[in-house]
Amino acid sequence: MSEKTSIKAPLPVTITIYLLAAAGLFNIIYSFTGAYAPYGLFYPAVNMLVTVGLFASFAGLASMEKWGLYLFFIMLAIKFGIDLYTGAFSYWNLLLLVPAGLFLAFFRKFK
Repeated sequence: MSEKTSIKAPLPVTITIYLLAAAGLFNIIYSFTGAYAPYGLFYPAVNMLVTVGLFASFAGLASMEKWGLYLFFIMLAIKFGIDLYTGAFSYWNLLLLVPAGLFLAFFRKFK
């Protein structure tokens, strides 16, 4: 039998994934309050789909796979684009660039 070697994620990456997952859950719950209603009928649904895409990228990031990193950046670009298009962009969204920089700092460890 062949054994797969698994790379354990560094502690800063793991902590960041947990914090982003908590923020994503808050974002999903917050969208049910009607706070996103001024941005259009479909914005809450698209925002939740992007959040679910970010959750999928967390699975890849936790196992240190490059596809998780690529999916994270794709979902980040989609989120920024949708927010700018609908007028829902706030400067708090730029905080997502901090974990992006952290993930890039560990890029060589991703397989």
